[in-house]
Amino acid sequence: MSVFWGSRARVALRGFCSMRSLYIGLAASAMIVPGAMAQSANTPVNLDLGSVLATGTDNPANLVNTKGTAPYQSPSKAPLNSTQPTSLVDKHTVDNLLTGTESYADIARLTPSVSNINPNGPGLSETSGPTIRGFQDGQYNVTFDGIPFGDSNDFTHHSTSFFTNSLIGQTIVDRGPGQAETVGDATFGGTISLRTINPRPTPTATLNSSYGSYNTSDNSVRLDTGAISSLNGASAVFEAEHMQSDGALSYSGQQRTNFFGKVVIPLSPRTTLTLMADHNQLYQNPVYGATLSQMATQGWNYNLSGNPNSQNYYRFNNDHITTDMEYADLQSALGDGFLYDGKIYTYAYYHHDLNGDDTNDTNADGVTQAVSAGAVPNEVVLTPGGAAVAGIPGQTFMMDYRSVGTIQRLQKDFGWGDIKTGFWFDHQVNSRFVQNVSLTNANAVNYDPLDSNGGKVTPTNDNGSIERLQHNQLYTFQPYGQVDWHVTDKLTLTGGLKWAYFRRALNAQVNQKTELQTGYTHDYTKLLPSFDAKYAFSPNLTGYVQGAEGFLAPNLNTFYTTALTTESVKPESTINFQTGLAYQDAHWAVGGDIYNIHFQNYIASTTVNKQKVYYNQGGVIYRGIEGELAYSFDNGITLFGNAGYNQAFQTSTNIKITQAPQGTANFGVIYDHDGIYASVLDQWTGGEYSGNNGTNIANGQAEGSAGGGKSPGGWYDPYNVVNVALGYTFNHDNPHKDPIKVKLNLDNITNQKQIIFDNGTNGAGDLLYLRLTGFSAFASVSVPVGFGSSL
Repeated sequence: MSVFWGSRARVALRGFCSMRSLYIGLAASAMIVPGAMAQSANTPVNLDLGSVLATGTDNPANLVNTKGTAPYQSPSKAPLNSTQPTSLVDKHTVDNLLTGTESYADIARLTPSVSNINPNGPGLSETSGPTIRGFQDGQYNVTFDGIPFGDSNDFTHHSTSFFTNSLIGQTIVDRGPGQAETVGDATFGGTISLRTINPRPTPTATLNSSYGSYNTSDNSVRLDTGAISSLNGASAVFEAEHMQSDGALSYSGQQRTNFFGKVVIPLSPRTTLTLMADHNQLYQNPVYGATLSQMATQGWNYNLSGNPNSQNYYRFNNDHITTDMEYADLQSALGDGFLYDGKIYTYAYYHHDLNGDDTNDTNADGVTQAVSAGAVPNEVVLTPGGAAVAGIPGQTFMMDYRSVGTIQRLQKDFGWGDIKTGFWFDHQVNSRFVQNVSLTNANAVNYDPLDSNGGKVTPTNDNGSIERLQHNQLYTFQPYGQVDWHVTDKLTLTGGLKWAYFRRALNAQVNQKTELQTGYTHDYTKLLPSFDAKYAFSPNLTGYVQGAEGFLAPNLNTFYTTALTTESVKPESTINFQTGLAYQDAHWAVGGDIYNIHFQNYIASTTVNKQKVYYNQGGVIYRGIEGELAYSFDNGITLFGNAGYNQAFQTSTNIKITQAPQGTANFGVIYDHDGIYASVLDQWTGGEYSGNNGTNIANGQAEGSAGGGKSPGGWYDPYNVVNVALGYTFNHDNPHKDPIKVKLNLDNITNQKQIIFDNGTNGAGDLLYLRLTGFSAFASVSVPVGFGSSL
């Protein structure tokens, strides 16, 4: 019977997705954009509701901001006004529980069903993940103050770029496509919503410094202006930070410098203008992983080498990345129940690097090479058609993009509820270039046709040295309309429609993979309905049910084929059904949910006549149960835990989806009293398939189930990591003195180093493994200096 009703519900949802519904939705949106009305006493409201607010409106005690309560102390909690499975992590949790180098991915890992791998130490390289319920990076949104950002080619993100965790004031993980007003390229699998810090109310300069394992230092200065009376109470926060580390792996260093500023300007009692700018510079040696033989001969932490005669010499493998993001946000209570939020923004990512041609396909000395097995020899061709000579083959790489866009929102409150409308528009221009070079000849062009990528000679690539030369564009437009109906004081029904429009445009002189000149444009559209019901059983207990549809346009790699005019790859989509509850009081913070997601048009690929062709393989089912629980005693002790049990399998074969942990958990204890903070956190990640079998897998390895194992791919057993944090705040009981904080983070105290995943294979077919990096320790101090109550 449940299958029957589930099928009927899916058919009903699809029935809403018609052009007629689109016209009705757009007409309704047009009707509710009147001119400004008489002003009321309403205060400005941030309408970027891609995430939920920190507290439930039915909770007058505001427990989540009251120190000592379970909603405050719990590292992750379900907000009372959730309309889908949602978890919130506050800044004080990040400051107390994590090291300063960790990224937003590590913050999200504190919530149910999120997994993440740091292969080079905490935040000291790009992470592998995070995954949400098995959805990979690129299948969910990451937003920064409501702005969806990421690479347009595959919607992925870079954990070491754009910003540091000290700038994140709040992290909200929505595990679902959200309501109609939730915008982004990949609301498909959920949203990690990051909110920046706000200016403090009094003028303060704060010095932060930390040092720890792997010769890691992290220093910053933060300046808060406080409210400036001569500027109508305007306030600002500025921060400069520099971090550098050698990394846990060999020759895998990282340096980051970040500058951030945010200014909040009250233009009137009802209108606020916020200006934000962020600039980040990054240098890092990338993590490729290592083979079992390399680990056996060179050490467990082998990644790159100091040998200039090797393709994995660290100076031949580095990333130089510069990013920036800026926005202006105007929020206003227009009067008569109208609320407006308009934001314009731009962000950019400039990535230039060098890399060895097939970095870890050689032995560590860079001389003995299994060329016959597919590895690339240390030889180059410096003239077209010339003879091969000794040299280190490699590549120069460039990916530069900039997005410009706007998010416009209008809300009208009525006695019976409210109507919301708006749109998101974004245009990203992305240029990509790769050329084969000789790394030992001042990066001179390498004309060798035997490079790792084929080195094809084509009419537009007549010397075979260019692997890609593309100019790509992505246009995104998402108008929406939504109605919130307060049926009673306790029951709210919400329905909405969002039209998702994507246009991909590829103009490639040398297309990736085919290396042919290619021009192609394709539009993808879909109307996405959503419905949810929220019921407040009491001011402390709420429940919800949700049905919503997600949509994901195909990645740009589906254009890397000669079959563009004949193949038809449909966008992937989901239909989500979720129900859950949240409870908060002074001692308890409880949340739980169950979900069932029907993933349609799963995109896969096959090789036909040596050409990769993409096709829609069929459906996938994601389902599971999630929960989080915290209890705070009156003596400062809080016990907490959260977990997710997750299944993901193809409907036609029941084969499990790869790179999808079959569960996650966080549990531990916190003591926070009289200035003392102490915590023990145990993070557990369930087993998963990698899908990378390779050709030279070491079956039966004791260390981390490396390879072989269970069909359909290499299986990796569950693992757990235990972290300890100890801190003390001086002057915590004296409001007239600045609180000085010291902290010690002890990560992975049981010194686990087992293999936990792989990063694909090298040219010879050997798997390149990632592993836990063992015990590490980081000490930090924060010293604020106040300058008075106001300027």
